Amino acid sequence: MVDGWALINSYFRTKNISQMEIDSFNQFIDKKLPEIIRENNEVTPKIEEVRVEFEKIEVLRPRIVEADGSIRNEFYPLEARLRNRTYSSPIYLTMRLLRRDVEQDKKKTHVGELPIMLKSNRCWLSGKTGQELIEMGEDPMDFGGYFIINGSEKALMTQEVLASDRVIVSDQLDKIVAEVISTRGAFKGRVRIIRGADGTLSVTFPASPRKLKLFVLLKALGLKSAQAIREAFIDQTEIQNDVLINIENLLVKSEKEALDKIGKFVAPGQVEEYRLRRAQEVIDAFLLPHIGQDQKNRLAKAYYLVMMATKAIERAYNLRVEDDKDHYANKRLELSGKLMEHLFRYSFKYFIKDLKFQIDRTVTRRRKLNISTIVRPGAVSERIRFAMSTGNWIGRATGVSKFMDRVNYLSPLTDLRKVKSPLDKNRELYEARDVHGTHWGRLCPIETPDGPQCGLVKNLALLAEVTTENDEEPVEKLLKDMGVKLK
Repeated sequence: MVDGWALINSYFRTKNISQMEIDSFNQFIDKKLPEIIRENNEVTPKIEEVRVEFEKIEVLRPRIVEADGSIRNEFYPLEARLRNRTYSSPIYLTMRLLRRDVEQDKKKTHVGELPIMLKSNRCWLSGKTGQELIEMGEDPMDFGGYFIINGSEKALMTQEVLASDRVIVSDQLDKIVAEVISTRGAFKGRVRIIRGADGTLSVTFPASPRKLKLFVLLKALGLKSAQAIREAFIDQTEIQNDVLINIENLLVKSEKEALDKIGKFVAPGQVEEYRLRRAQEVIDAFLLPHIGQDQKNRLAKAYYLVMMATKAIERAYNLRVEDDKDHYANKRLELSGKLMEHLFRYSFKYFIKDLKFQIDRTVTRRRKLNISTIVRPGAVSERIRFAMSTGNWIGRATGVSKFMDRVNYLSPLTDLRKVKSPLDKNRELYEARDVHGTHWGRLCPIETPDGPQCGLVKNLALLAEVTTENDEEPVEKLLKDMGVKLK
């Protein structure tokens, strides 16, 4: 008989129970913050000839600003708890103000405060020995992974979401639906391909015409002839049969005609040139943004839609089984770092909006324009602090941050390992609440609340680990270097 406790003891000798939360937050600070700045690296307000560029973002160690305005850099978590303060760090952003392409001002300016996770690489407790922690007033056995907001310890509850950029095929009444949640930055667009009972294929995506025929969209994306469309699909009798049905119903003859058909919906009543341009903008921005948002990505999007349609047709002829949404391969867990990324991206968008307003107001009042007068640090800080205090996150999610329960040693452990599903607790949803086979070894099959939250709030297993996301490019480069070719 295997002694399980020997394994568990050896595992936790080197591992911290909240290490994955700390790793996720570190990734947010080190990689995701600069990415968000790059996404929004230029601000162009309504006032002509004025432009603001963002360069480098820095998050320092936590500090405290006293009532008299004096700043003290060494600010430890114990003091934040005792004085009901937020354990947060200042965010500094290097900004350039240009007027008629001439630099007027360049400054590293304070743009807000960011709550810092205990034991993360920006925390004063990071890397300290047990004795040093005791001298700082901390419990050396405390595992970190939480925040201190207005003196209260707050943990962010891991959110269980459907995997992005993954095609799911399902049966719905008399039709088959292949859908994917395409994600790029803050934008999530659901793209659906619907195969009707008569074999016709239609597609929906954000800002698309209602009941847009798939083959019209394929023509607009660059598959110019019926022959090119047929060759894009695999040479299998059932698949080609459905392709021929759809080609027969295809009324548009050229790429321009297909774009105009989409343009008549997105820009009704406009001249042809504007309609065509608007249709191209909608296809580039809202259709499968994870593939890319440029003209050069259109053909890749066409082949991706062909793959989705092939899966829907295969399901209609029982050549593949329906995908299981409750299978854990089709789920992703959003840890503290990902949740903070969503929150910061939303707060930073508001900061940019406020920056534009301040520039417009300064110029209209004929005041001197410089970075100090147009930056309002509260624009970022207020939104982050409100979400962390109330638990009301963006995307109408509630209960994301919760008070750390310190009644006994096990309470904070469960708070840091909880997994919450976004599904409505007032609906029955029997299958979503059931224990699924893929939960084995990942989620505890017993620990779940009674009542309406049953099966929707779960707990990670003791030895379960959630990895942080990695960049795809090094893997792609390695495969290319090894000579792997696409068929």
